Amino acid sequence: MKFQKPSKVQERALPLLISNPYSSSNHLTNSSPRNMVGQSQSGTGKTAAFVLTMLSRIDYATDAVQAICLAPTRELARQIVDVVKQMGKFTPVRVTLAIREAVKTSQVLKDHIVVGTPGTVMDLMKRKSLGATHVNVFVLDEADNMLDLQGMGEQSMRVKKFEPSR
Repeated sequence: MKFQKPSKVQERALPLLISNPYSSSNHLTNSSPRNMVGQSQSGTGKTAAFVLTMLSRIDYATDAVQAICLAPTRELARQIVDVVKQMGKFTPVRVTLAIREAVKTSQVLKDHIVVGTPGTVMDLMKRKSLGATHVNVFVLDEADNMLDLQGMGEQSMRVKKFEPSR
């Protein structure tokens, strides 16, 4: 992908993002995973940083969704899926693009990574097509833009907190 060295945002974020949050050598108390907010100009490699994080946290032997990435637009979701495919081309990663015209809400998703818009991802969860039991990475790309767009911030938080009714 023509990376020669990490950008400033990657240099600061990657050690935190790809370290094992459950290892005893981690400085975090109670071995809890860490949340992170990264802000940097366009073209500085933020997407590559969070995609690498998602790829590093997947158990490829488990046929279940393990990472969810929400994007404010279908176009951005498509771009992120392309990056996942490019960075994961030497892995068995499976990724679903969860936008209205790309996924059937009746199909049960078992791909490792789901990238989509908040409304479609929430719809899939409500219909029990997307289970979040095995999710260990949750990414909000362009979270500032999603919070500015009417209802998208609220939808994103509902996805994060979603618990299916029993």
